[in-house]
Amino acid sequence: MRLSAAMLAGLWVLLGTPAVAQKSFPYKAYVTGKDVYVRSGPGEQYYPTEKLQPGAEVEVYRHDPGGWYAIRPLPESFTWVSGRYLKPGKDGLAEVAADRVAARVGSQFSDIRDVVQVRLERGEIVELKGTKQVGAGDSAVMWYKISPPAGEFRWVYGKYVDPDFPRDGVRKAAAEESPLLRRPRSPVQAASATTPDAKTPAQSTIERSSAGRPRTSAAADAVAPAASKATAAPVEPSRATSPQLPAGAMRHVSPDEFQAELDDINAELSIMLAEEPTVWDCGQMSRRAEALLGQAETAVERGRARVLVNRIAQADDVQRRFEEVNTMKSDTERRNRQLADVSRLRSEARQARRTDQRFDGSGRLTRVVPSKVGAPRYALLDDKGNVTSYVSPAPGVNVQYYLGRQVGVSGQRGYIADGNAKHITAKHVTALDSVLR
Repeated sequence: MRLSAAMLAGLWVLLGTPAVAQKSFPYKAYVTGKDVYVRSGPGEQYYPTEKLQPGAEVEVYRHDPGGWYAIRPLPESFTWVSGRYLKPGKDGLAEVAADRVAARVGSQFSDIRDVVQVRLERGEIVELKGTKQVGAGDSAVMWYKISPPAGEFRWVYGKYVDPDFPRDGVRKAAAEESPLLRRPRSPVQAASATTPDAKTPAQSTIERSSAGRPRTSAAADAVAPAASKATAAPVEPSRATSPQLPAGAMRHVSPDEFQAELDDINAELSIMLAEEPTVWDCGQMSRRAEALLGQAETAVERGRARVLVNRIAQADDVQRRFEEVNTMKSDTERRNRQLADVSRLRSEARQARRTDQRFDGSGRLTRVVPSKVGAPRYALLDDKGNVTSYVSPAPGVNVQYYLGRQVGVSGQRGYIADGNAKHITAKHVTALDSVLR
């Protein structure tokens, strides 16, 4: 009887385990850990895009090697597309204006957008979710946030996903295994296994006592503080320095995607070089090329990526030299204008001196109120409004026409002792403002 019960229990285990593994895709599951990162690819080397809390619902589409689950993008997920390849329309939609346009996975934590999963075809309609301008002035580039296109996924580590979690709040499998993906582990893997995107206390290894109550192992308690410090906040990866992937790690893109990204950057570089160097944006393109170089796995890929990096570096050097030449040219033109202004002022001064030599007096002719009978009724003023000489017209000379104008007066010079000023009896008046102009 006891043997039969044992055989039935073993048969129940054998029959029950495949039933979970054979669950059809897609299926709904729930996050079981706290602060679980959703990533742009199946591995820790991919940058995080969102963060989920216990009980969050996800839709699993496939299980990737390494224990990562491909899930439907979350409602807050978005994708970046360069504005030069989109034609915005009505109702928040836009049309793709080029072939094989890279759709770059966006992140809630930073503006990094290195991962390309899907390429959009010309004429495809996308939903706009926002815009962001990168750069300033003529070098500004508009990027559009769009809803993730079909075929684009996000990834979460399978250890923190359980389709049965919301019903009783307790995981059905040991913490070191996924409830839907059971893979043999070698002793070396078991000794060196690390938990991606782990946080305390949800990542502690859950064991069960004979009474059925969960308890936390001492080993897990010792590791948990270090894990929580290492992942307490999202780390923004640097696009400028993309290290080579460690041996055995998964790459970001397949060989075809690598070549497509390389061709895309080369095409954008060719388009950029056709414009004025003042509008080039070598920095962003250089970061993309460096990231691509970090993903190269073969000597051929590394060689092609290095050629691209060198081309962008040469373009950056040309732009820097062009800016230096333009700056020097602007300074030279400014100095030439200053010298021209000085030369003009000197020429006008010489003209004024020659004019003064031709006449007995010059200045702006104005009327004065004589203080006594017989005093001069006109005067010549300098640029500051000071009287340089008084003027009395000779018989037959009409000076009324020249009032308020710059004039040169020829006649008989004299001196007024009472006014302590020069006096000219005008015999001829010449308008100087039109001559000087």
